Amino acid sequence: MLFDTVFQKIVSFISFIILARLLLPEDFGIIALLLVIPNFSDLITSPSFESALIQTKNDPVPYLNSIWTFSIIKSLIIFILIFFSAPLIASFFHIERAIWAIRLSGIFVVLPALANVAQLFFFKDIDFKKIFIRDIVASLSYATVAVGLSIFYHSFWPLFLGYVAQYSSATAATYFLHKFRPRLSFKLSKLRDLFHYSKWIFGQNLVNKIIPMIENSLIGKIVGASGVGLYSRAKSLATMPSAPLYNIITKVTFPAYSKLQDSYEKIKDGFLKSLDILFAFSVPFVVLLIEAGHRIILVLLGEKWIEMDILLKILILAVTINALPILSGPIFNALGKPKIQFGIGVANILVFTAALFLLIPLYATKGAALAVLATSIILVVLSLYKLIKILKIKIIDIIKIPFIPIVSSLILLIIGRFVIGQTEHISDISFAILISFLGLLYAGLIIFSGLVLKSGPYKTLRLVWYEIFKK
Repeated sequence: MLFDTVFQKIVSFISFIILARLLLPEDFGIIALLLVIPNFSDLITSPSFESALIQTKNDPVPYLNSIWTFSIIKSLIIFILIFFSAPLIASFFHIERAIWAIRLSGIFVVLPALANVAQLFFFKDIDFKKIFIRDIVASLSYATVAVGLSIFYHSFWPLFLGYVAQYSSATAATYFLHKFRPRLSFKLSKLRDLFHYSKWIFGQNLVNKIIPMIENSLIGKIVGASGVGLYSRAKSLATMPSAPLYNIITKVTFPAYSKLQDSYEKIKDGFLKSLDILFAFSVPFVVLLIEAGHRIILVLLGEKWIEMDILLKILILAVTINALPILSGPIFNALGKPKIQFGIGVANILVFTAALFLLIPLYATKGAALAVLATSIILVVLSLYKLIKILKIKIIDIIKIPFIPIVSSLILLIIGRFVIGQTEHISDISFAILISFLGLLYAGLIIFSGLVLKSGPYKTLRLVWYEIFKK
């Protein structure tokens, strides 16, 4: 899963740098807006039966064909509804020139529904090598098609077709990776057995994943497609340092915690180690982007993206703060307490929506970023309260985790400012070399703190390294 997530992010980052030079922020904004309705429609009609089968100890096989049939039926209905309502959607978001892309956007619901439903065994059995293969095929397909077409055709269509290639290849890969072959089965009544657990996971997905749809919709309506493009890309870049770790930890810990649900002490230890890893990698990026985000955007993306700077600074701070709520979700679900995570999700959507309606009209895209930051702080308080109550975690155990990464990053900040202050002008190449040197120095400070001061994330990172490469 580590290789999977890191590889995906590298491909995504490189392809975005190339695409950002070839296309406009508005092109990315149009794609983000036309995905709002398909994603929302799929979300409100997906009862999360797969998550219920991962958590339960029962045999999933008798349910697979019914789940696959249900997914295909509802995806085809969504496609038809979107196709005929496209003019209304285009008019609402003021993107009339993309009406045919909107008509066809229902395909992004149909293609995943056609995937082999047995891929849930990849997660249930913690067989992440197959997920790695599936996701690599999908990432490379998107990058190849989107970048290749953008060279010749500067529009949102290369991005659209890139997503088609991504979903198609991922769906095809699931059939090569598992021998099970689903078939239509209209015995949908048996899915009722899964509903008691899945209804809470469904609720969590609804309140969590609806957030991007609400923010993109409001920004698109009030600011326009260009604003959506800047904001969505800023959010993507802000999550890039921590998203690989979030993806790894949340996907691995849910099935792992489910197997360890009778041992609260092991779960508590796993949670604290997860925070150790996340803060070790994310804190220096927060300091880097707050200090030098403007320069980095100019070097990588160009002047047409410079308005992203303030968004990037606010969002990366919010993403880092949000580590605790994100990592607590798999714990509540694995312990058979999905209702708690659902409640936190409801609080998330209520607070965030209110903040969006208040701040976007005042500060445009900057207001949306501030809404994310304010909501993250509130969610930390709620999640921490529940974790302390269930796992008996001490607040001091959490507070001391980011201390060494923060101190180390501030030391690098002082050194970096001193070096730059000694030169009248630093070239882009010299700037990149300086950042690389400071990154190596940061690693040295983490190792020093662990070996000499017996503090910081060094022990956890060393443990992870050993577990990965011991064979």
